[in-house]
Amino acid sequence: MGKSLMIDWKAVEKDYVSGKSRTFIASTYNLSYNTLDSRIRRFKWVARRNANADKIARITDEAVIQDQAGRQARYLSRITNQVEHSLDVLESSMPGTRKEVKEQVEVLEKLDKVARPALGLASQNQGSNGKTVVNLAVLRSDNVAGQVIDQ
Repeated sequence: MGKSLMIDWKAVEKDYVSGKSRTFIASTYNLSYNTLDSRIRRFKWVARRNANADKIARITDEAVIQDQAGRQARYLSRITNQVEHSLDVLESSMPGTRKEVKEQVEVLEKLDKVARPALGLASQNQGSNGKTVVNLAVLRSDNVAGQVIDQ
């Protein structure tokens, strides 16, 4: 009986397909590189390893995209709340003197400067941009947000 009967080839295959190096596998299972390479070719483990790597990359990309979309949505929600609160405060304290009017206008201009890009609105001196669609899509929770919209 040969040495190969004592080797757990399922475990070797699992390690190889999961991305572990040939050096690690050869030393862990006390295999020669030639034996390992022969087995890899014979049972077409390379294709499974590549498919597994693609799947892992896709899952990782999706997780990163979901995380970033969540961060953007939380940021937009917080900015929207701050803008609404600031507008409520400004509306409740109507100015009485020219100086107060001027100060309130300056505050509104600063608020507008922050709010427009954060809410995906075009600035006063620029037309609409592609960010508008993206920002509005982040706020949507249904499947329509993931669809591409032709402009």
